[in-house]
Amino acid sequence: MQLSIRNLSFMYEGSYEPVFDNLSINLDTRWKLGLIGRNGRGKTTLLRLMLGQYAYQGVIENPLTPVYFPFEVDDRTQLTLFVMQQAAPQAEDWQLMREMNLLKVTQDALYRPFDTLSRGEQTKALLCALFAREDAYPLIDEPTNHLDQHGRELVADYLRGKDGFLLVSHDRAFLNRCIDHVFSLNKSDAWVMQGDYDVWEKRLNDQNAYELARNEDLKRDITRLTESARRAAAWSDKVEKNKFHVPESEVAATDRGYVGARAAAMMKRSMNTIRRRERAIEEKKSLLKNVEQVGELKLTVLEHPKKVLVSVQDGVVRYDGRTVCENIQFEIRQGDRVALTGANGAGKSSILRTLCGLGGALTGDVRIVSGLVISHVPQETDGLCGAMRDFIRARQLDETLFKAILRNMDFEREAFERDLSTLSQGQKKKILLSASLCVPAHLYVWDEPLNYIDVLSRVQVEKLIGQYHPTLLLVEHDRVFLQHVCTREPIAL
Repeated sequence: MQLSIRNLSFMYEGSYEPVFDNLSINLDTRWKLGLIGRNGRGKTTLLRLMLGQYAYQGVIENPLTPVYFPFEVDDRTQLTLFVMQQAAPQAEDWQLMREMNLLKVTQDALYRPFDTLSRGEQTKALLCALFAREDAYPLIDEPTNHLDQHGRELVADYLRGKDGFLLVSHDRAFLNRCIDHVFSLNKSDAWVMQGDYDVWEKRLNDQNAYELARNEDLKRDITRLTESARRAAAWSDKVEKNKFHVPESEVAATDRGYVGARAAAMMKRSMNTIRRRERAIEEKKSLLKNVEQVGELKLTVLEHPKKVLVSVQDGVVRYDGRTVCENIQFEIRQGDRVALTGANGAGKSSILRTLCGLGGALTGDVRIVSGLVISHVPQETDGLCGAMRDFIRARQLDETLFKAILRNMDFEREAFERDLSTLSQGQKKKILLSASLCVPAHLYVWDEPLNYIDVLSRVQVEKLIGQYHPTLLLVEHDRVFLQHVCTREPIAL
């Protein structure tokens, strides 16, 4: 069955630029379709338009009922079974059980309050409810944000066994594992292709390379043609003028008609050269509209006189009198780049907050060297609101550097003027990450810094870390990213 989008146009109130301008595309509802594009390109907006949540111009025809993930849970204290029944009102209990078995969610989770489940368990439960529905076309928005690596692999394999969905994710390994088509939202257009993330990335890189090479060729042609036109025009103008000012002694030997004809021919050649140059300029203008320019990021890494910056021995994490992790042992030495790993709810974020002096629940022999400057990226973005200038002032950031980093991560200029609460989750995360990059530090502590951040920006951050070699402790589940940046085995809880 075909999902048809025709002449779709949409702009947010108060915005300068449309999110979509006459977008037309046809999709097959049986495809395992990955929706890829940089932050702010309208991925989540498109899902909400397909749900009919915003008024738009154009036509969206879907033969199935679009259903959004994650389902919004009004009362999180309810039993998980009741939450899943609300998310899939037509599904039978046996259908819910079937999906839970496929995702390896234990049935005792059904009879626990939803808010007592880990974030990963909540994600799996809602996915089970989504695919228990038989009338749904799943619109899946960032399902991996609260899943560890094992959970991501499990969910990817689960999705690979399903027929038909539209998935937004920026995890490259996850996309490669579960999609068979890509819907790409580009700078100036959109297209659909068969394949996974790696196939899409190769096509994008090939297209970028072709347009950049062709652009350089045209720049050289324009320079050469401009100079040629200038010389020809100057020569013909000079000859045309001089034919009326020939000395009397040379009048008899001069054929003014010949000179004039030659001058006219040179002028014609000059005009042809100018027209060729103008055509080259027009072709050049048509290029680079889809080239994804990846700007260069910068970082100021401080050097500390001590080699061991952080030491944790016999560490314990307790919540409300309940021990969730114990016997925590690790050191962070200067130059280390290491991930903190463990199951959802194991206390990873709490450990990072404790090291940053933000009141985490880690106790034990925790030693942090004197004078250590830490730059932190928190996991959550919910607290971001108000004007950008107020955020910059409160964090005491270098405004020029901060905005330059954001612009190099493809953050739209018009977004600087918007209330932070209205930005996409990816844009908010870029704000927090850019703020951290502005801070000269001995140690960077990042809690899931790549949540919601587009794949091209992830590559930028990888290159930044490879260039500046910061000391880094992070919680992150993007397997490809960790392979590229970490210098040692993860700290397992």
